[in-house]
Amino acid sequence: MPRHSWLRGLGLAGALVALGGVTPAQAADLQANAAIDTEDTKKAGLLGLEFEVKSFKLTNGLQVFVHEDHSTPMFAFHMVVDVGSRDEETGKSGYAYFFEHMMFKGSENVPEGGHAKYVVAAGGQHNAFTTADATQYWNLVPANYLDRLLWLESDRLKSLTVTPVTFESQRKAILEEIALRVDNVPYARALREFFAEMWYGTGYGHLTIGSKEDLNAADTKEVKAFFDRYYVPNNVSIAIVGDVDYDEVKAKVDQYFGDIPRGQDRKPHVAVDHTQGEPLERKITDKLARQPLYVIGWKTAPHDHEDRRALDILMNVLLRGDSSRITRLLKDEKQLVIASVPLPADAAGGLDAGTAAGAFVPAPGKTLADIKPVIKAEVEAVKARGISSKELQKAINQLTVDTVSALSTNAGRARQIAEGAVFNGDPTFVFSDLEAYRKVTTEDIKRVAGKYLTENWVVLEIAPPEK
Repeated sequence: MPRHSWLRGLGLAGALVALGGVTPAQAADLQANAAIDTEDTKKAGLLGLEFEVKSFKLTNGLQVFVHEDHSTPMFAFHMVVDVGSRDEETGKSGYAYFFEHMMFKGSENVPEGGHAKYVVAAGGQHNAFTTADATQYWNLVPANYLDRLLWLESDRLKSLTVTPVTFESQRKAILEEIALRVDNVPYARALREFFAEMWYGTGYGHLTIGSKEDLNAADTKEVKAFFDRYYVPNNVSIAIVGDVDYDEVKAKVDQYFGDIPRGQDRKPHVAVDHTQGEPLERKITDKLARQPLYVIGWKTAPHDHEDRRALDILMNVLLRGDSSRITRLLKDEKQLVIASVPLPADAAGGLDAGTAAGAFVPAPGKTLADIKPVIKAEVEAVKARGISSKELQKAINQLTVDTVSALSTNAGRARQIAEGAVFNGDPTFVFSDLEAYRKVTTEDIKRVAGKYLTENWVVLEIAPPEK
């Protein structure tokens, strides 16, 4: 490949910038689309941490959030495409995850693998991930590569290459990944299928990676239609955090993204019913397992519910760390388990499918029948007497440390800003969320324990093959 062949899709303005012919401001004037619709600034902070997030929206609906931090000559770029596996139609699972892969397969002006090559060549890092709720892409690059990164991201958004050849290569890659990461990893398929069964009838009722049957039945036209529906600027939000200038970012985002056509607005998600009218208990034999694994929990409340924070704190008190109530009882005092860990509230579903649950590896010779009564007794004790103020404060302190850690890097802040904007309508949501955690009381904990931790448990027992 010729030395500057990656520039061929930049157009006059981008190429002049990259080759040093004109200043960035002059280049922006050459190719600006004057597509800025609205602008805003929001400030928030807590415990000495402060954010100023400036934002703008293009007329095509693209939202961009900028937080300047000039302490290091780097910036983080975090893009959230508001589509996950919950948006897939019956019989068409795995499409969201498929495009996490396809976005690196080349676009009109970038060859296959070019995105990764040019980011790494600039001294940067990149990756992507898909959940039930969204598909997210991130980059961390030196500040002087702003033009290159914006051009790379805009090119694959506006002209991703989806051909029969690229489609087949990625279908094969994902089928191999299913075989490697799901079918040949102990507990993996059993856990994923149980969680899907928990939320059967909702968008969370299937595996994010998809099924072999659906992927084999898919064709290029169908998956391209999925991309055209969701990978549109009005369904995308970007956070840029680091050594950047807001006005320069605004001009360059306008330059590179402003001419991408707006798509149809997506329909709001339907609320997910959390009713669990009776216990759900399953026992699955896993030929790869060498010892049993148990999951015990309850359906609770979605991410935007007012009880979520009290539930998170309750599960911290019960299960997080060796000194937590249930872990201490099961592991140290009664020696019934060798491991006891809480699962994230969205582990079994997603943001709109909340769960309070833990995973347990029993000690040799111990069974689910030994463990369940201990958990039940401790849950009933919390329902009757609540928790202490000391336990509450410890859990709040742990969650505070989690938040501070998440905000300690440009990449972490960019993710928090982008996710706050997409999932909560507020780029500074991380602060109001932490503040709400700090207002939870012991009475709140007692109340949610009684409301959600009912007799209608969800229980999975994964057993190794009988000898």
